Amino acid sequence: MTFGFYAIVRKVIVNLKSDKAFQGVLWKRRGDYLVLRDAVLHENGHTRKVDGEVLIFTADVDFMQVLNG
Repeated sequence: MTFGFYAIVRKVIVNLKSDKAFQGVLWKRRGDYLVLRDAVLHENGHTRKVDGEVLIFTADVDFMQVLNG
């Protein structure tokens, strides 16, 4: 899966193949990983704030939504 650089440092929702999603600021891409900051995990109808940075392996991404604003 390829990700355009237009989304870097934008608010996104990264939907994973495991039916989990992370919402946060796409800070950068490092090799095969996306780095999110200020992330929130959405799982089984619950949300949880995540401390620090989240690394997401791009092969695990189903699709990504770039949010307005």
